[in-house]
Amino acid sequence: MLRNAASLSVTVTALVLSAACSDDGREASASASQPTGVSTAPATDATGGTTDAAPTSSGTATSEPTTATSATATASTDDPVAPKFDIGGKDLGASTTGEGDGCKKVDFLFVIDNSASMEDNQAALIASFPGFIDAIKTTLSEVTDYHIMVVDSDADGRCEQPCVMDNDYQEFCSPKNFHACNANLTECDTTRGAGVIHPVGLYSSNKKCQVFGGNRYMLPEDPDLLATFACVAQVGTAGHPSERPMNGMQAAVSEALNAPDGCNAGFLRDDAILVITILTDDPHYEDEGTPAEWKASVVAAKNGDETAVVIAGLIPKPDLGCAGNGMTQGAHWQEFVDSWGDHGISGSICEPDYAPFFQQAVAVIDETCDNFNPPG
Repeated sequence: MLRNAASLSVTVTALVLSAACSDDGREASASASQPTGVSTAPATDATGGTTDAAPTSSGTATSEPTTATSATATASTDDPVAPKFDIGGKDLGASTTGEGDGCKKVDFLFVIDNSASMEDNQAALIASFPGFIDAIKTTLSEVTDYHIMVVDSDADGRCEQPCVMDNDYQEFCSPKNFHACNANLTECDTTRGAGVIHPVGLYSSNKKCQVFGGNRYMLPEDPDLLATFACVAQVGTAGHPSERPMNGMQAAVSEALNAPDGCNAGFLRDDAILVITILTDDPHYEDEGTPAEWKASVVAAKNGDETAVVIAGLIPKPDLGCAGNGMTQGAHWQEFVDSWGDHGISGSICEPDYAPFFQQAVAVIDETCDNFNPPG
């Protein structure tokens, strides 16, 4: 795999998480963000043991003392507002010698929490995506064929059609002239794990995104990929307050949804590596199943080859002040990431800028791609 990133300078707009909402729509206080931290999951079993912290949607990030690496932000002289993350001229951390045939295709799955506290987190993801995809193109220069799909953390959310006249209806479904209540949604638009192309509700795009190719996932041929991703990834905050991102992930890669007549038909490919990015800030355990079962679903989707998968989790980090109320405080998601060994990477969902996290993720993706042996 070529690593000609010496001239790459990724520009990412730093976003400040000034406030957010808890899942019932009430404002939650936000604390000042601290230096970004990213952790690569250890190879041994871990539970992501954490301690409780006050509810917050802005936070801190570093993580467990493992093989963490952070990008260095250097101020741009032509744009003092937007920092540039210089990754040119340095090893991103991946091996320089792959033992596999290498990958030519990558399937990217973004699992985005669409509950009431996620407005700023979705904005941070959208802001960091241009730099992330540029780094992918530069570092994985032999990969020209990729799919990009977004799913959210529930099925219908608060704005089920027809909308019910209650407080949720007014608060979460009324923007854009009640588009969430009047939109012509298809069955796939309200199926858990189906690719999102028509976000509705508060803080969402509130329109059907124009996805090139007519699928529920994006292609590199999209004439305006960044705008399409921004439309699709703005899933909004009208989702159900009981977040189930892991179940959304399981459904997204399921045989049923990836069948020729399924909502996600064509997304998942045997000869591509699968990169799953999870963004959620709720510390509760509301997904059905266990971390081991969630992993088994993904491995089965890749025909038993767990080395063909990268898991990148932007999740609560209660030991760093990035958490909320709840018994588990996100430890179940940390356990899931950790179960992938050096194919798993986790960072704080509370960070205002996800560029350093995605920069580290590129290294893991690169090494996974180098060592991939596509089925014959």
